[in-house]
Amino acid sequence: MMQRKIRRREFLKLSAVATASAVLAACAGPAPEILDGGVESTGPVAAEAPAKAAIEVSEAPSQYSESPRLAELVARGELPPVDERLPHSPLVLPREEIGEYGGLVRMIHLDPASFVSQYGWFAERSLSYSDLDLKTIVPNLYESWEVSDDARTYTLHMHEGMRWSDGAPVTTADVDFWWNDVLQNKEITSQVSWYYRLGGEPMQVDIIDDFTFKVTFAAPFGNFAAYLTRRIQDEFGLMPSHYLKRFHKSYVSEEELNALMKAEKMDNWVQLFNAKRGGRTVWGTQPNSPEYPMLSAWIVDQEPQQGLVLMKRNPYYWRVDQAGQQLPYIEDLRIDFAARHEIVTQKIIQGELDYVGPHDVSIARYPLYKENEPNQNYQVMDYLSCMTDRYTLYPNHTQPEDLVLQEIVRHPNFVKALSVAIDREEINQNLFFGLARMGQLGPMPNSQYYKEKYGSAWTQYDPALANQLLDEMGLDQRNSEGFRLRPDGDVLAFNIEHAGPRVGVATAEFTEIVTTFWREVGIQATTKEIQISLYNERWNQGLIHCGCWHADRATDLLLPIEMRWYIPTDIGQGGCGPLWGQWFTSGGTLGEEPPQEIKTLLDHYNTMNTVVDDAARVEAGQKIFDWLAENPLAVGSVLESPAPLIFPKSMRNLPRPKVPVGWDSYGISTYHPEAFFYPDGSQ
Repeated sequence: MMQRKIRRREFLKLSAVATASAVLAACAGPAPEILDGGVESTGPVAAEAPAKAAIEVSEAPSQYSESPRLAELVARGELPPVDERLPHSPLVLPREEIGEYGGLVRMIHLDPASFVSQYGWFAERSLSYSDLDLKTIVPNLYESWEVSDDARTYTLHMHEGMRWSDGAPVTTADVDFWWNDVLQNKEITSQVSWYYRLGGEPMQVDIIDDFTFKVTFAAPFGNFAAYLTRRIQDEFGLMPSHYLKRFHKSYVSEEELNALMKAEKMDNWVQLFNAKRGGRTVWGTQPNSPEYPMLSAWIVDQEPQQGLVLMKRNPYYWRVDQAGQQLPYIEDLRIDFAARHEIVTQKIIQGELDYVGPHDVSIARYPLYKENEPNQNYQVMDYLSCMTDRYTLYPNHTQPEDLVLQEIVRHPNFVKALSVAIDREEINQNLFFGLARMGQLGPMPNSQYYKEKYGSAWTQYDPALANQLLDEMGLDQRNSEGFRLRPDGDVLAFNIEHAGPRVGVATAEFTEIVTTFWREVGIQATTKEIQISLYNERWNQGLIHCGCWHADRATDLLLPIEMRWYIPTDIGQGGCGPLWGQWFTSGGTLGEEPPQEIKTLLDHYNTMNTVVDDAARVEAGQKIFDWLAENPLAVGSVLESPAPLIFPKSMRNLPRPKVPVGWDSYGISTYHPEAFFYPDGSQ
């Protein structure tokens, strides 16, 4: 036993430093300061949490101003005055400090096709959560909304005078086009998402006037406002119709469409439309449509070379500070591509990046960040991760290609045995330097859904119990190497597949160490890193034995509406079974019908969506987690951990310490990067 632990510790120690060993060879310095005790237990985020991020505004600004760069364009007649570019009543964003214009933020992206840590800088959602209490839903792209008593009808009011980044007005004509010409067009959209057909029928959209519309559902949808906090511009209502009509057969002649398809080398008009649609979403780096109109604080300026995206301020951005200054403060964003995470680490410790987000940092690299922090212009921030390092293993309960293994995974003992076979604290000490709070997959302790038993269920390190559970399943026969045999006589092989840095910086190290624990209880466990596109394809087809992903959707910002890691409410990347997820999302027309106990969990989830009262929603959610505490479907590892995001030392109006950052907070979107600034306007 001691020899095993020494080998594992040596492996982890070497893995943790290998990625930066070359660049640190000449960087001798003091030993990094490691926080004692790791993450402290945190309770639910309270409404009276320190309001350092903002101050109260007693009245709206009486006049507006803009950045010097935009003022020059106005003076030359190349841009309308700021009063004409803002909505009639701009949304005011009060912050602790009134900022100054100017400066550049340098970032890096690892995925050649998408932004996975940078999206929070330019993600604008229909509604948002207040960053003061992280539970109050507040206006964003929509100015206000009302809900009928039966929670079936929502009336939404737009910002009158809001404009797209090309200056065109934003009106309900965009909503009408989004719903009737895109989502209801069967050539473009085969079926709308389930949350737009709650109750079994597509929602009804009624245009009231140029800036007001309402949506009506066939069943109560008490949680719909929370869903709108996750829908960016094109995903709910705000699709730039003036631009996209140029590629839609209902608005362009066949002759014109054919000419466009030929020029763009497209086979049909739907292919052309989809290539132009959403060409500059918050995720995409694909070179679809650089001119695509946006509502974000920064828009694409140019792509001077493959993988490099330069962004500039949106001259029509619709938000101002309490002094009437049009936001954002930061002038430009630069996003470079890096093929390997080692390059990111190197650029961090050499001070070449101004922001490194939740996907691209890890507490497994914390000493490297801290060692070089005193000599560089960056600071390692003290946030809580609701994504990074929260590795979770997802045994696949729907494996049509191997029904014997599927039966094994579905046995009540199997996932429990996998869980108790893992020494989480050894992983914490060796991979995460003792900074994490280890635990089971479930809500984070700052969630109102959390109970202590959710975080501790089946997390004790007990290999004897793991062996007992596996023996009781009938997996008590072994081969000459000590590996268990399946009922069909084959060796019980169990492969973890993952997408490497797309999941997290230390994914490969984590999965390697897990396989050593599982092999010690007789499972021939292996692990393999594959490209994200292949991972998604294999997972969605049910071909992966065990997936690995980070467990976001763990705070009250997102857990109540997206339960995909816990029960099969969706398909992709993790959860208990993609074929069950297909069954749920298709309304029972695709995939595999799950057993009754899973259906019961899905019924609780439906209750969470329909009820208006939040206490009733929490009660329904806790019924799900109560069951999972006794019958785990996945294997969690980290309950709570630091999120060591990298920011410049001089940058102001940053999120306050200990707030959750990750997919739940839409990166840093919840904390309003449009109000971050450099004193004197430069780094």
